[in-house]
This record gives sequence, C-alpha cells and structure tokens, in this order.
Amino acid sequence: MDLFDVFSISAAGMSVEQARLAAAASNLANARTPKSASGSEYRPLAVVVRSASAGFDSLVAALPRPVVAAVEPTTVAPRLVYDPGHPDADARGFVNFPGVDPLGTMLELVAVSRSYEANLRAFDLTRTLIQRTLEMGRNS
Repeated sequence: MDLFDVFSISAAGMSVEQARLAAAASNLANARTPKSASGSEYRPLAVVVRSASAGFDSLVAALPRPVVAAVEPTTVAPRLVYDPGHPDADARGFVNFPGVDPLGTMLELVAVSRSYEANLRAFDLTRTLIQRTLEMGRNS
C-alpha cells in the first residue's frame, strides 16, 4: 500500500461521516414534523455504506475504502402521540410523528464527530510524516 493511500482512505471516511451527519441533522430537525408542506409523512433517513476495494495487487488486498452508496428513508414505525388539539390529529386524537429517537440520534452525532476527528487525525499524522520525511531528505 502506498503511503498516499492513507489520504484517500481518510477522505473517504470523512465523506461517510459527513453524510451520516446530514442524515442525523435532518432526522432531528423533522422529529416533530408530522407532515411536510406537500402532505407526505417524513421518514427518518439512514446512510447506506458499502466498501469499494481498490483491488488485489498481491496476496495482500488493498484496504477497502468506505463509500456512501445511498441515503435512504427507513421503515421505522411512526410514533403515535396523543394530542387532540393538533391540526393533524386523527379521529381518536393521535398524531403520527416520525419514528425518530432524539436521544439515539444525539448519541449517533457524538459517534459521527469522533469518527470524523479520527479520520482527520490520521490524515494530519500522515501529512506530518511525509513532510518530515522530505525534510530529512533535504538535510542529508
């Protein structure tokens, strides 16, 4: 594996975490939105990640790079909340809110933040290692 492959692996990881952040933010923003302006119900989003392998150069495979395959709505059941005064309440007084778990989503945001920081740290450490290697070559 080439040392510069670490840059592409870290960049791919940061791209995945950025998509997870956007999906979680959308889920939190719409957690108390029973219907959109068009009348459709909001369904929580999930990021689907697949592995894009660079191929096999020898017996040792190149490290797989995560790639965002899609951001798809989930099939989580809506939460029924009793609120008879709400304009979207049914005949029994219940409102269908999206099945977003705010606490779980906040925990996911913490994990996203830490994963992004880890990828950024690996990127920076590799950059520093390459810079110092070039400086050693200049000084000899």
